[in-house]
Amino acid sequence: MTGVTQRLIIVILTWLSCFYLPAALAQAASAATPAAAPVAPPRGALYQVSDGRHTLLLFGTIHVGAADFYPLEPGLTQALAEAPVLALELDPGNVGALQTAVRRHGLYPDGQRFQDQIDPTLAKRTLAALQRYQMPLASIQAMRPWMLAMALTVQAYEQHGYRSALAVDSYLADTVRRHGARVVELESAERQMGIFSRLDAAQQALFLKDSLDELDDDDLTRKLDRLVDAWRHADSAGFATALKELQDDDSFSNRFTREALLEQRNPGLADGIASLLKGSDKAVAAVGILHLVGPEGVPAQLARKGLKVRQLY
Repeated sequence: MTGVTQRLIIVILTWLSCFYLPAALAQAASAATPAAAPVAPPRGALYQVSDGRHTLLLFGTIHVGAADFYPLEPGLTQALAEAPVLALELDPGNVGALQTAVRRHGLYPDGQRFQDQIDPTLAKRTLAALQRYQMPLASIQAMRPWMLAMALTVQAYEQHGYRSALAVDSYLADTVRRHGARVVELESAERQMGIFSRLDAAQQALFLKDSLDELDDDDLTRKLDRLVDAWRHADSAGFATALKELQDDDSFSNRFTREALLEQRNPGLADGIASLLKGSDKAVAAVGILHLVGPEGVPAQLARKGLKVRQLY
C-alpha cells in the first residue's frame, strides 16, 4: 500500500467525525437505521475500562458506514440501550458548532476562491476531480485546500459504497438518544478543524495534491475495502498493520496524520474518557479505531492512569 493512499484511509478512520456529508456546510447527516438482521459479529474493537467503582465501554468506530455494519453485536447494543451517556469525538447533532468551525477554518474570506490561491496546475487537477465526482463548483470554491481534500475524499468513499449518512458515530448517537441518554463531546469541531488551520498555504496545497494522487490510484477500491473490512471483522492485526505502515512512511502527509491527527489528540481523548468514568457508570465512549491502537493509543494511556483496561474483542 502506498504511503499516500494509506494516509487517505487512516484519515477517514481517525478524523472525519465532522464530515458526515461531502458538503459539510449545511446540515449534518442523520443516521439511518437499517432493517433488523441476524445476530451480528463483533465490529471494530471494544474495551472495558474500570476505576474500581465505575465501568465504561470504549468502542473503536469508523467515520463512514455501510448497511451491513448494523446492527452492532448484541453486547454493545445492550450496553448502548442502558448507557446514561455516550461520549463521541464530536456530536453529529451539533450542527451549529460545525458550521461555525467550517466558516472559521475551512473557508476563504468572502470573494476568494481556491482556484486563485493555489498553483494553476493543482487548480486544474482539482477542478477535474470535482467534475469527475460531480461536485458543484459554486458550492465549494471557497473551500481551503485541506478542506477540499477532505470533501473529495468523502465523495470518493460515497462512490465506493461507504455512506457518510451511515457513519458509525451518527448511528451510535441516534441509538442512545432514542432512550433519552445524553451525547457529550470529547473534542469539538473548533479543535478538530483548528488542527488543519495550523498548516500553511504550501502545506495545505501538498495535502490536497497527495489526496488527488490517492484518488487517481487505480487500486484504491481494494485498499479502501481492506482496512474497512478490518473494522467490519474486528481484525486487531489489521489495525496494527495499518498503524505500522503509517509509522514507517516519513512523508509530510503521513507525519501530519501520525503526529497531529493521532498522537497529539490521544492524550486529550484519554483525559476525557477518564473524566467521564469518574462521573458515570455504564457509559459508552467511542472514538476512531486507530486511536485505540499501539503503545500511545487511548487504552494504553488509560492504563497508565491506573485504570483497569481489558480488551473484549
